[in-house]
Amino acid sequence: MAAWWQHNADASEDGSTLSGVAGSPGLVTASARIIISPDDFNRLQPGDILVCQYTDPTWTPLFGLAAGVVADTGGQLSHAAIVAREYGIPAVMGTRTATSRIADGQTITVDGTKGTVLLG
Repeated sequence: MAAWWQHNADASEDGSTLSGVAGSPGLVTASARIIISPDDFNRLQPGDILVCQYTDPTWTPLFGLAAGVVADTGGQLSHAAIVAREYGIPAVMGTRTATSRIADGQTITVDGTKGTVLLG
């Protein structure tokens, strides 16, 4: 049995879906933008989906541009989830591998209600 903090954050058998924690409800399909550090902030364009390892308060201005958020780490009470809910954009946290599995510019669908990311 998994510990309470663990969840099913694995890719589907066909590799088309990542699972994580539902961080902020909603559904969006758009281009993914991999942002690893503040040096990359200028790469995020309005309507992109922010794909990152984590966020902290210095990342907050990006949420005004992003159509959604996908993070390798975190849960419902993480910075990214809370800020995404404040901005009303879908978010999936704790995917573990989003930054390595999703290609920069790839079209993805974020389901923040179910906690899934469809790789398209």
